Amino acid sequence: MQRKGPLEKTIVAKVMAQAKSLGWWPAKMHGNAFMLAGLPDVLVIKDGRAAWMEVKRPGEEPSKIQLHRMRELAGHGCPVAVVFSAADARHFLESVA
Repeated sequence: MQRKGPLEKTIVAKVMAQAKSLGWWPAKMHGNAFMLAGLPDVLVIKDGRAAWMEVKRPGEEPSKIQLHRMRELAGHGCPVAVVFSAADARHFLESVA
């Protein structure tokens, strides 16, 4: 059964473009054997501040390890959010700017 809606990589590209248009420096985190498991998909930095966004397709939810990492980051004072679109990213980033 084929899923409907945009692919996650398409949403990630739009989220990163949105962040860049708002003056943030975006970086896509690519999981590998040397990366901490569960880190959110996108790290953004602006004026010495960092924020994280976990990108999901509409209707999908973060995994347990992703939720754990997001709680860890938030516990260290780092803004973090789950976003489903560029509009979600804009709303989040404007709220932390």
